[in-house]
Amino acid sequence: MQGAAMAIKVARVALEYGMLLWLIYFTVSLSRRMFGEVKQELKQQHKPAVKQNEALLTVVEASEEELQGRRFAFQEEITIGRGAENDVRIPENFVSHRHATIFLHGAQYVIEDLGSVNHTYVNGQPLEGRAYLKPGDEIRVGMVTLRFER
Repeated sequence: MQGAAMAIKVARVALEYGMLLWLIYFTVSLSRRMFGEVKQELKQQHKPAVKQNEALLTVVEASEEELQGRRFAFQEEITIGRGAENDVRIPENFVSHRHATIFLHGAQYVIEDLGSVNHTYVNGQPLEGRAYLKPGDEIRVGMVTLRFER
């Protein structure tokens, strides 16, 4: 009788721990699957395919949630401003309708402030007219900071 009771007790404990382990395994598997899909969607949404002859602007700091982390790939020219016709649209009062443009000049990219009231800053310095860009340069327009890569 005691042997049967002990066997039942051991079986009950094994089933309880087995069920607990199965529940943990199921939860971890489900979480990995769910967050893996979300991660893939975010990567595809924020990282356009960049070709060898393209440049890239990445938003590194922005007060608008929808701009944070966005990437803008371009070849010849990209415009930055508040207006809807711009490639990089920044909906802030500190940003002019057509604030700045970056264009390819020969083999290098040039940034030009388009007469904005609040200026464009390159690496913390106000931009006077035009300047050549090099990889890693930080461009600030309003309250948004972009990193130039090539």
